[in-house]
Amino acid sequence: MKKISLFFTTTILIMVLLFCLRLILQQKNFIAEAKKAENPIESIRYYERAILSYTPLSPYNKKAIGGILEQCKKIESDEQRLYCYETLRSSLYQIKSFYQPYKEEIRRIEPLIADLKASEMIKWKYNKLSEKDYKTLYSYHMEILKYDGSPSIFWSFVSVFSLFAWIGSVCLIIIKGLKVPFDRKYLITGSAGFIIFFSLWVIGLYFA
Repeated sequence: MKKISLFFTTTILIMVLLFCLRLILQQKNFIAEAKKAENPIESIRYYERAILSYTPLSPYNKKAIGGILEQCKKIESDEQRLYCYETLRSSLYQIKSFYQPYKEEIRRIEPLIADLKASEMIKWKYNKLSEKDYKTLYSYHMEILKYDGSPSIFWSFVSVFSLFAWIGSVCLIIIKGLKVPFDRKYLITGSAGFIIFFSLWVIGLYFA
């Protein structure tokens, strides 16, 4: 039994390592393509792909972020610079799992995005806005950017745990409780578990 467990553990570890290695090589290739790109937008797209292939501890994560920031500084058009910073911000949010990598980078670029959006709104002639409205617009965009609409980690964990628990309760009822003759002990335990964990699952989904 121990040999079988060791075999499966080793196999899973090797598969995870190979998957990580593949992502790192992808990042390396995307960064190489970004450096060869003929225009900043094409380069930004390759750097974005490198970020989306995020692997913890990979040296190419920071290189990809640095590459996009470098392109953002080179771009002269405000519209394209806004696209550049928003691409970086959205790609960093997309690699979020149970933690958010590079939070500081996101905090650093949000004021830049708010500034560019406020300026763009003032420049648009149909808005009839002036420089006097800048602070209001900037605060408005900062408020939107700071809003955290991601699901609660605690309630997400509760949802997943209670999902497996109520499925387990149903299996307990079927496998152990519905034997001939019926086993009342397992039927009561399974039914109570199903009611509790199914209710918890619905509550978890609501609050997550």
